[in-house]
Amino acid sequence: MAKLLVHETAGVREFEIVDNEVHMGRELDNTLRLPDPSISRHHCVLRKVGEGYEIQDLQSSNGVLVNGNRVQSSPLRDGDRVTLGQVQMTFRDPQLEASLSTTAVSVQVPQGTVRMSAEELAAIHSGKPPVEAEAPALSQDQIATGQVVSQAPPPAPPVAPPFPPAAPPKAPEPGPFLSAVAQANPLPAFLQPFLPPVPDDAQPTGERGDFGSRLLAHLIDMVFLVALWIAIFVLQSVLSLALGPGGCLIAALVGLLHFVVVVGYAWLFLPYCWIKFGASAGKKIMKLRVVPEDNPRGRIDVGAAALRMVGHFINGLLMGLPYLMILGGERKGIQDLISKSVVIKVDR
Repeated sequence: MAKLLVHETAGVREFEIVDNEVHMGRELDNTLRLPDPSISRHHCVLRKVGEGYEIQDLQSSNGVLVNGNRVQSSPLRDGDRVTLGQVQMTFRDPQLEASLSTTAVSVQVPQGTVRMSAEELAAIHSGKPPVEAEAPALSQDQIATGQVVSQAPPPAPPVAPPFPPAAPPKAPEPGPFLSAVAQANPLPAFLQPFLPPVPDDAQPTGERGDFGSRLLAHLIDMVFLVALWIAIFVLQSVLSLALGPGGCLIAALVGLLHFVVVVGYAWLFLPYCWIKFGASAGKKIMKLRVVPEDNPRGRIDVGAAALRMVGHFINGLLMGLPYLMILGGERKGIQDLISKSVVIKVDR
């Protein structure tokens, strides 16, 4: 019997397909209810067509993907991966696979080229059987003595020499695109362990990041700024005590350098990590990724990253109270809403 394997956080849930139509979505009236915020109320329908099945998108917000390709309507085969929003499923139909294997026809392919004479080719085109060569007439002496002179067979037509083996294709020369793909992480070596590789091989779990994991990720990202602030404060205090009034100017310059580093880290480095890797160091440690709302495997662009920073700035002005919006069912903060991006959980 055909069934769907729904990959959830708690494990894999099996749903046996017993009806000719299986409606999937977030509402209670669906045959297979998927209570995930990325699923539309009536997302898609799975139909039995002949001996197989097909899936059809019902104008959902996040679409239907079959083996990674977005489709409007597509037949399903045993083992196909179906993605609805952030929900991963596997279609299984062993009977369909068995029927396809039993109806396969074995075709015998000739191992060589059959050569035909000009007379045989002409006979095929004219529709007449080829004329057989007449045997040579025997003389009376040959009949009387029984001596028959055998006629040597005609020489075989020349065979063209085999073609030389084709040269193996040359590997493409490394260009900018190949270099970018081959380079797993363009940052310095000491930062590479703290950020996802490019491309990221982590798979979405179908769940959005909760308040606790996102808060811990944010605190981990802020550890660097806190450590820098403590170091700058100690350095300013030492300079003021050691140099007296003259040290105040140097301490002010150090404070200005501190401001530049903080702004560069918070407003440039963190957004760069979201755009390039999908996560900062804290989000990687907490197994989170920042992705577009309609593409759980994509990357946000510069505009979305800038809007996320505006949202964080608003959170700071309001003493962090808008962060409590993440506790809602959609698990979205103000930075997620204005940038049309979400924070999802991944398996690594």
